[in-house]
Amino acid sequence: MKYPLLLPTFLIFAWVLHHNVKKNSGDFKQSIEDYLAKESEANMSRRKDISNLPYITVPLDTLPFDITLNDEKKQLQIAEYIKEIKNLSDKKMLNLMGISNTELKASYGPANLEVLSLYDQTYAKYIRTLQLFANCIYEEYPEKAVSVLEYCISIGTDISSTYELLGSHYLKNNNLPEFESLYEQIPDKETLSGKKIIGKLDRLVESKE
Repeated sequence: MKYPLLLPTFLIFAWVLHHNVKKNSGDFKQSIEDYLAKESEANMSRRKDISNLPYITVPLDTLPFDITLNDEKKQLQIAEYIKEIKNLSDKKMLNLMGISNTELKASYGPANLEVLSLYDQTYAKYIRTLQLFANCIYEEYPEKAVSVLEYCISIGTDISSTYELLGSHYLKNNNLPEFESLYEQIPDKETLSGKKIIGKLDRLVESKE
């Protein structure tokens, strides 16, 4: 007896589905058109001076390189990390996190895109190496490792393990203000990396309770 009711219900569902697909299709088409317009405009931008950008320099005189670990295997590892960091200190690096290629071209000209991308890749390699170095020395030199991790955050890292290790250290030492400040230093809370960092910090709090 209830079967006839299925037809109007199905028709309503079909209309809603069709409307949403059509709307989303239109939105997608508009997004593509907007992107192509911005990309075309960016490709016509003139080359600009990039000599005064906020380049990151390696503080070789303050990084804790003068340490010896009891763990011989880790000592060999940190020797490699130190060598890599010193090699990178001769190169230019920029934190261009969250800036698209289109935005870079629009701001500095397409002629600068390749070199700016290289500077960003160097920065990414630098902060990864610093993270590995800090993680390696933390067990024997926690305070020195913390100084490296805090430096990484000061130059905009979004490596979640940096925040996790630093957050764990703060909680273990009942340094709640410093722990809370980590949330405010996340470069972009809406990105996947930002949400991953928040998740890890939240889990540290939950494990502490």
